[in-house]
Amino acid sequence: MSALILISVLGVVLLYLGLFEKKSWLAPVGIIGLLGAIALFATGWNIDHALLGGMVVFDRFSTGFNIGMAAITILIFLFGKDYYAREQRHVAEQYALMLFSLVGGFLLSSYTNLLMLFIGIEVLSIPLYVLAGAKKQHLRSNEASFKYFILGSFSTAFLLMGIALLYGGAGSFDLAVIGRHIAETGGANALLNFGLFFTVSGLAFKMGAVPFHFWKPDVYQGAPTLVTTFMATVVLMAATAGFYRFIDITGMPPTLERTMVLLVLATLLVGNVIALRQTNFKRLMAYSSIAHSGFLLLALLTDHGQAAGHGTAVGHTLLYYTFTYSLATTGLFILFTIAKRAYNGAEHNGIFQGLWAAKPWLALCALAMFLSLAGIPLTAGFIAKYQVFLLAIGAGWLKVMGFGVLMALLGIYYYIMVVREVFVRPEQPVAFTVAPLNWVVVSVCAVGVLVLGVWPGLV
Repeated sequence: MSALILISVLGVVLLYLGLFEKKSWLAPVGIIGLLGAIALFATGWNIDHALLGGMVVFDRFSTGFNIGMAAITILIFLFGKDYYAREQRHVAEQYALMLFSLVGGFLLSSYTNLLMLFIGIEVLSIPLYVLAGAKKQHLRSNEASFKYFILGSFSTAFLLMGIALLYGGAGSFDLAVIGRHIAETGGANALLNFGLFFTVSGLAFKMGAVPFHFWKPDVYQGAPTLVTTFMATVVLMAATAGFYRFIDITGMPPTLERTMVLLVLATLLVGNVIALRQTNFKRLMAYSSIAHSGFLLLALLTDHGQAAGHGTAVGHTLLYYTFTYSLATTGLFILFTIAKRAYNGAEHNGIFQGLWAAKPWLALCALAMFLSLAGIPLTAGFIAKYQVFLLAIGAGWLKVMGFGVLMALLGIYYYIMVVREVFVRPEQPVAFTVAPLNWVVVSVCAVGVLVLGVWPGLV
């Protein structure tokens, strides 16, 4: 609770710094506050709040995810120092809204009650609706914000319907009570089954799982790149943690299991196949994110609740996967911003041409991060997929795992196509201007995915 209070107050402090035009203070103050939150989580120093009544629990699982989300947010704030250097107004609001959204992410990883699940998703989502439309003079940004808000409202309606049905069937919002009712009925209670379906639909929307994925390509493309980075990393980590917490406590009756299988297959297929045709880098990363959501859902499929006895392994795999994916994605979006400036605002995959000739180290960093997303050995992405497939084999999902392997092989192609552009020498030399902080963050992300690929036990 202490970290929640700190980050909430920190967002307000940044708003006041913006009011007094202390723009240069925003990122440093935000980073110091985030480091403080990480310290509070790591030491376990917590302020109990009687009004929460046990609805939020900071256990080992939530602490790991919360530290991971805060660490990625620090990297994004370091990126934001250069990204917002050209902006004169409304910069403080951007940082503050990301911090408020992060508070929602903390709640999603820590809730034990459906009311707190709803509050967490709304606190996470509402700032993002505003952030997606931060470029007020750009129609594409306005369109992204509008689409995200409309589709997000539908997903909230699904979630609320599911919560209402679960409450009607179990007589409680507490996940442990709901889990006991599901176990007692053996998954035969239609009211509870419909409640599970609608609740999972709301959670699947935040992860971008098919068929709830339609918002991702347009929002990723239209939102400011720094906001896209936040959504592709921190928001995905929060949504994955919230999904896991729901399934691990309530269990997975046969009807939900069949639904999850369909979600996994559809998400893997659509994400990887449509990504093959993308020439816009941000849309490519959107469909790549959808594909990775499919692998995360495959890991979730293997978790049959706390009684199954291996929920801890699933939770650790999800943390490792989302954190290493976030490292690679953050670094690549920073490189995309550098290349976009060098090519006068272009966003196609070809803007990486000339990077090897101009900045060899950054080109090698890009190679490492793309290989990690593709799941090539000696990178963290390979270990992450390997852990997911081991879980699937252990749970008996051999056919689904086989399909996942095929989709992973298919996914290598569209990453390699972009990597090829990195090492192509253009007809005219291209000047890539790199801020020192961006160079440091990209290097940290690239080295991180390599180190965690060799020593995965560090996470």
